[in-house]
Amino acid sequence: MRDLGRREVVRGLVLGGAVSLAASSGIRALAHPHADQPVGIWTPLAPMPFPVQEIYPARFWRAGSADPLSIKPNLKGVLVNAGGLTNADGFDFNVTDRVTVYDPIANEWGSGPALPAPRHHIALVFHNGFLYAVGGFRRDARGGWQMQASLWRIDDLGATGWTAMTPPPVPQAEAVAASVGGRIHLVGGRAPAGSRNLHWGDHIDTDLHWAYDSGADRWEKRAPIPTPRNSAAGAVVDGLLFVIGGRTVGDGNTAVCEVYEPVSDRWQTIAPIPAPVQQTAPRGQAGLASAVWNGRIYALGGEWSTPTTSGVYADVWEYDPRQDKWRAVAAMPRPRHGLGAVALADGVYVCGGATGPSDEGTSDFLDRLEI
Repeated sequence: MRDLGRREVVRGLVLGGAVSLAASSGIRALAHPHADQPVGIWTPLAPMPFPVQEIYPARFWRAGSADPLSIKPNLKGVLVNAGGLTNADGFDFNVTDRVTVYDPIANEWGSGPALPAPRHHIALVFHNGFLYAVGGFRRDARGGWQMQASLWRIDDLGATGWTAMTPPPVPQAEAVAASVGGRIHLVGGRAPAGSRNLHWGDHIDTDLHWAYDSGADRWEKRAPIPTPRNSAAGAVVDGLLFVIGGRTVGDGNTAVCEVYEPVSDRWQTIAPIPAPVQQTAPRGQAGLASAVWNGRIYALGGEWSTPTTSGVYADVWEYDPRQDKWRAVAAMPRPRHGLGAVALADGVYVCGGATGPSDEGTSDFLDRLEI
């Protein structure tokens, strides 16, 4: 990905308020070249309030809340996004502090409490009844990739603000953040290579793995991930943390997938992401999203860039942890990278992202995948 300082700023319009123009029927994806592919249904839903990419949304619920965007028992909550990169007007340096909330029952977007400061690549994690926002990058006139070691928390989408908690021991971003084994785990990604921390080129891949004890407000070091990389996706199934794909600063995309068992504090390599459908694309998706639905992991989209080609993946892969096997499912009708994915009871909701590599085509899309 190019340095943020060299991104072309495309002026756009902010879509104000909640939007409720959703398609009434699903779009059946075109046949996938993999013979064992179930058809699947993609349905476009109400677009986000503004175009945004490089996001890590989460689902959230709070039992007993009177908030209109409170828990929906049959859908297990709402989708929450925070921060990101946008080409809309009204955001300093095109990074936002806005928190947007999607209600799947009403098919509407609303607002939550703004972040304490604008961030891109900030990760949201729902953990023990709280919503946490971890790390990310700050952008100002000095540079667009100022990696932050920060941890903020709220317990109510109607709250007036976030509470600062003990930050991670070192800045770490474009990492996998997930709640597993009673802790928030922050795994891999990138960290500053030295004292300079302003631009994308100031950072290197890291194998660091931290676990946050929310009861003690304390971070602990855990077993490093065997394959340091950034822009991977994470998923939790049956108490195990899966890290899927990503890329390295020096060698580009990787298909490597690994799983972490928190009780033994051990990592194991699992089946890699399959070869892409696009023949010109390298194997291994970076800047992809993932979600767990009905006990299976779905890895969606992503981008690649080589000396001769670049683009985004339409591929969607389904992983069965019991068999350690991947299979292709319905490809994305609107392929993109830097997107977010959240599973609710009726499918996988996929939001935001860019329809081209890097900053090309930042979108406000929201689509739902049902298999």
